[in-house]
Formats: sequence, structure tokens, C-alpha cells
Amino acid sequence: MITIQVEPQATKDDAVTVMEIVRSFNQQFFAPTQWRSVTVLARDETGAIVGGALGDIGCGWLYLSVLGVREDWRRQGIGTALLQAVEQEAQTQGSIGVYLETIEFQAPEFYQRNGYSIYAVQENYPAGFKRYYLQKLFTPLSRTLHPIST
Repeated sequence: MITIQVEPQATKDDAVTVMEIVRSFNQQFFAPTQWRSVTVLARDETGAIVGGALGDIGCGWLYLSVLGVREDWRRQGIGTALLQAVEQEAQTQGSIGVYLETIEFQAPEFYQRNGYSIYAVQENYPAGFKRYYLQKLFTPLSRTLHPIST
């Protein structure tokens, strides 16, 4: 008999087991991917971090999880420079594009000005706001995409 239960937190071994179930299924569609972290930092003359970009590359894409600039250093081109640097690193490592999420009070317009397009919107995340999912392709896809059948 199978039991289903909510647990307060997965152990490391439990998390690995669940991920292996998904990876095992996915292998019939594409080769396993080794994920690699990408870190780009902006530092002032004293070496203090004033901004940075963090992400992971896998499956041919960079997932940009964080890009931020300290408030007193904003509007000086640092965010754009960080974005360009992380994109360049992604291309160097063979990525075909970048995807990310941002909340409407953060920076959706910034990303759109830098060539990103919105592909989904989540309402009320957090309550009263929208979360945007954006992407930017570096190169055209070289294969035909197949529509998902329902």
C-alpha cells in the first residue's frame, strides 16, 4: 500500500531520489545535463560588492535566478553591464538563451529594453502584483519545435 504524506522538509537523500525519478524519465527525450553555476559580480574600488548576477546553465539555457544592484549604485549602467556579462558567459558555454522571472515592481521593463520578451504572467504573486517570465534567444533554434498535443 502507498501512503501519501506531507513532510516538513525533504532530506538530502529523499530530494536526490525524487530528482532521479524525474531525470530517469527525461533521459528518453534528451541526454542528461550537467548544470553549471554562473556568477558575475560588480565591485567598487574597495572590493565591496555593489551588484551581481547568479544563474545556472543546463539543457542549453541559462536560468538567471538573481540580478541586483545596490540602490545607491543604480542608474549607472551596472545592471546592463552585469546582464551583458552573464549573457556573454552563457553564450561562451553554449547556451541558446536566457530565461528568468521578475515581479512587476522589480525590473520587467529593464529586461524588455535589453531584448527579453514576456512569455507568461502569473497573477497575484505576491498578492496584488504580477510575476513575469521572460526569455531571450541568442540564436534561432536549429530544429523544428513540435506542438504539445492535448
